[in-house]
Amino acid sequence: MSYGMMIAVQFDRKDIFDRLWRWSKTYMQHKEGPSEGYFAWCCRTDGSHIDGGSASDGELYFITSLIFASNRWGNETGINYLADARHILDCALKKDGTGGIMPLIHKEHKLITFVPNDFGYAFTDPSYHLPAFYEVWARWADDGCSDY
Repeated sequence: MSYGMMIAVQFDRKDIFDRLWRWSKTYMQHKEGPSEGYFAWCCRTDGSHIDGGSASDGELYFITSLIFASNRWGNETGINYLADARHILDCALKKDGTGGIMPLIHKEHKLITFVPNDFGYAFTDPSYHLPAFYEVWARWADDGCSDY
């Protein structure tokens, strides 16, 4: 879904982007508990979770595509894209291992985790390394974490 959002924003397809985001936020995003702010990586078409665990690359694409949407369409068209991106970032950076849920970025190694849980936190996947995304966050998230 987040990859689809990235494609939609780049093609200036707000209609598609908004539908993907609303569905993802409604059905995939964890609203509370240790995984709050993260997304279930695998769902059925009715929104029920097949696997509620998160995939770090998906979260990266959700955050960055929302920031792109904010810059392209603004935040006054029914969805505050920047606030939604900040919420995911804030939740991701505050994770401390409670319930086995970890931050997206390993605090010591400064690398994206393979999966933000106590198992996947110990290693990474080279295809997840998207330094340009971090530059986007530092420039436009305006969340006080650009020195993270």
